Amino acid sequence: MNEESLTIERTFQIRCPREDLLLALQAADAVVPNNSANPIVNNLKLQAADHLLEVSATDTQVGLRAIVRRIEIDADGQVIIPARQLVSILKESSSTDVNMHLMSDDGQQFLQIKLSDGDYNLPIIASETFPTISHFPDSGTILKVPAQTLEQMIKRTSFAVDRDRTSAVLSGVYLAARDGELILAATDGKILAEAVDKSEQYGGDEELQAIIPAITVNHVNRILSSNAKNDVELSVQKKIVFIRSTIGGGDGGSGSIQIELSSRLVEGSYPAYRNAISTSGQSKVTFKTKDLLSGVRRTALMTSAASRGIVVQLEASQAILSNLNHTTGSARIPINCSFDGGDERIGMNAGYLSEVLKVLGTDDCTIELNGPGKGLIIRSDDSCFLIMPITLPN
Repeated sequence: MNEESLTIERTFQIRCPREDLLLALQAADAVVPNNSANPIVNNLKLQAADHLLEVSATDTQVGLRAIVRRIEIDADGQVIIPARQLVSILKESSSTDVNMHLMSDDGQQFLQIKLSDGDYNLPIIASETFPTISHFPDSGTILKVPAQTLEQMIKRTSFAVDRDRTSAVLSGVYLAARDGELILAATDGKILAEAVDKSEQYGGDEELQAIIPAITVNHVNRILSSNAKNDVELSVQKKIVFIRSTIGGGDGGSGSIQIELSSRLVEGSYPAYRNAISTSGQSKVTFKTKDLLSGVRRTALMTSAASRGIVVQLEASQAILSNLNHTTGSARIPINCSFDGGDERIGMNAGYLSEVLKVLGTDDCTIELNGPGKGLIIRSDDSCFLIMPITLPN
């Protein structure tokens, strides 16, 4: 390509801070599929208009719009470009600002990217139409949840979804707003996790219920982990969930990036799981959370991927943890506890118990026991977990 033969097009000419653009591109790029039967969705659409730059991505199930406010636009326009290349270019640069112009050479169009430490020409996709991505609705029920609260609720529930996809509804996270509560819940039938946030705004006339696909929840968690600001807005309309937030600097000001994510919901009815956690256990055992987590992790060193079972032998003031299958060695780990029942022996999945203890968020962990074959319940002020025990040999 002869640089002198390039002609600047009178469309899509912008300047903006490199970090702002990179933040928007990385948020959008996370939605781009690694491989798709529809090649156009392997790209990003950049549209400059109305003093804003909008970066769009979709995998046909999830759509994301990242809006950059701190931008100078010399000419409106849009381009469709390969997703990963532009992200990599900006990530490796140390330039403060980025200039981008649409250019042509002998009938072929390129996006010229000018940085203080290098220039690049990226070919654009000119012959295909990018899928339309839904905008956040202006009407209907819109919930506002503090970003940190929603992030914690996702962390306390999403690990329990059915990753084997044996059930469509269990492969997503249940969302409900009713009676002054926002509820997230997930279960694969062996472990159940529920997180609750209480607020008067969740007691509206219309009860909101939805099952959000796990991949969508993962995208939301990634956005919230990117220094999300202020409240997250949630709305469910016509079998689509809409989520809006801001990331980056500025508390929603000019230096922040507005993110709008939309996703199709999982269809079906979620099981009435609260029946399983509505009553207290017959007996209770209390541990220091960090001590129990350490003991479970150390015992799990002697388990294998095929057998994650551990045995908890309960006595009045001590529990002995050991691995169920001794083919890879054995462990015997004593942990202090306070138990109000008689001597008891319980089988548990070490992975499930570790996940719960990591997100529990309390100094003490009380496990409610409901008898042989019944679920073990762990509660905190704003969450509840149920773990089904493992049947032990006689």
